Amino acid sequence: MKKYMLLISSFVFLNACAMESGESEEQDVDEAPSEEASENETDAGALDAVQFYVPSEADNEISIIDIPTSEVVGSIETGNTPTNVAFSSTMREAFVANQDDSTIVILDTQGLEATAEIEVGPSPHGLALAEDNSTLYVATVNDRYVDIIDANEEEVTEQIDLGEGASANYVALEGDLLYVTDHENDELHIVDAESNEVEETAETGGTPRVVEPFEDTVFVAASDAGLVQQFDSESGELLEEIEVDEGATDIAVTEDGEAGVVTSMESDTVHIFDPESGEVIETIEDQAGARHVAFNREEFRAYVTLRDSGEVSVINLDDLEEEERIEVGEEPHGIDIKALPGAGGSC
Repeated sequence: MKKYMLLISSFVFLNACAMESGESEEQDVDEAPSEEASENETDAGALDAVQFYVPSEADNEISIIDIPTSEVVGSIETGNTPTNVAFSSTMREAFVANQDDSTIVILDTQGLEATAEIEVGPSPHGLALAEDNSTLYVATVNDRYVDIIDANEEEVTEQIDLGEGASANYVALEGDLLYVTDHENDELHIVDAESNEVEETAETGGTPRVVEPFEDTVFVAASDAGLVQQFDSESGELLEEIEVDEGATDIAVTEDGEAGVVTSMESDTVHIFDPESGEVIETIEDQAGARHVAFNREEFRAYVTLRDSGEVSVINLDDLEEEERIEVGEEPHGIDIKALPGAGGSC
């Protein structure tokens, strides 16, 4: 009988994506949880909560999704037209790009409010935060620079010049190299993050969007070309091209390299591909304005923002099918996970 009850408990534990904290392990088994503890467990500002932050351009706010329940549990006001978000490693701060205000706001993820606002170049978009949380790189769409923010001083301290006619779109930081897509010149810039100098420039397909490092290469979503292009991470040499639908927008690859996901905003599709072979395994259709993608902690689900329906689509990467949709704000843009290391269990 005890073995049977243990199996039931394990099943509930896994399906609820729960993780017992050290505090709960020390709690007397006969002691009922206090009302205050129960409130904290469902609090949108709980530091150990496993969540997605989804900026919605039309609503000027962030929707907070509780991953275990797939419910929106809170929201945070932002500036005008928030696009993308990046978290510090402590998950206590979130950096949000407000495109129409030309600002970056720093959010307190526990207080659920802005604590600082930093002026940057025109139309901030892509963000990349250094591992030590000291430096934030901001791609500003309407000029030729990447702004560098000292996160401690909360101000722009340097700029990276991408050259004549450039238009920074997205950035990705991997080690001491910063990758920047330039959708005006159809180029990928490889920048030395120590000297802040452009080391290599590679030609891409039309209108490159997100760049995603993978092992010793990087993937670039070339929107107008309907391609995912793979480049050598140091030389910028083009290695491979994967045909997807027109409007390729975001790319995400699981840590184990088993699966890659590409969104195609203008084609309303999501492609799942094998990063090693370059083969498209499955195409999920009817994804209205599929924009950005993020994985849950265990990376067996992909969460995709749907610009045109105000939803987040949940796609099971094992079954290769959509499981459900979560209603968020109007015109959702980016999506990023807030989860402390070790938090979230199977979430």
